[in-house]
Amino acid sequence: MEKNEPRKFLGVMFNCCNVYGRIYKNKAGTHYTGFCPKCMKQIKIKIGEGGTSERFFNSY
Repeated sequence: MEKNEPRKFLGVMFNCCNVYGRIYKNKAGTHYTGFCPKCMKQIKIKIGEGGTSERFFNSY
């Protein structure tokens, strides 16, 4: 990743607390990881072949 290139992220609606947040790609490029901004519930989404091109998700 170039220094001025924006970080890749997914938008997530955390239904546990009814808040929106972003999760970011890890350094290894294998997952998007992050936490609910209110209750700190962790979410991890694997990056791989046969996945989806969607950029926004709901987390239950």
